[in-house]
Amino acid sequence: MHVIIVRWRIKPEAVAAFEQEMRDHVAATRATEPGCLQFDVCKDKAEPNTYHLYEIYRDDQAMADHARSPPLARLRDRIPLWVEERTLANATLWHRG
Repeated sequence: MHVIIVRWRIKPEAVAAFEQEMRDHVAATRATEPGCLQFDVCKDKAEPNTYHLYEIYRDDQAMADHARSPPLARLRDRIPLWVEERTLANATLWHRG
């Protein structure tokens, strides 16, 4: 299983638009991508304009499907307008046992 962890620091004036767009994006991803096993956004407790996105995909194909999804394409156009800083981590989920 593949994990993507994204950290965004959002411009203060863009927080409301970012949150609404992310709510829509999360809902669309969960509804239309069966290979996406988890897709959650968390708001940082210490840094109020910082958000963490946590995604788990079943396999390479599921990640590729998400990368080509229309909801992600719409989000890609808007994110640069809102983000002050972004980090991305790709990982493999350890076996759950």
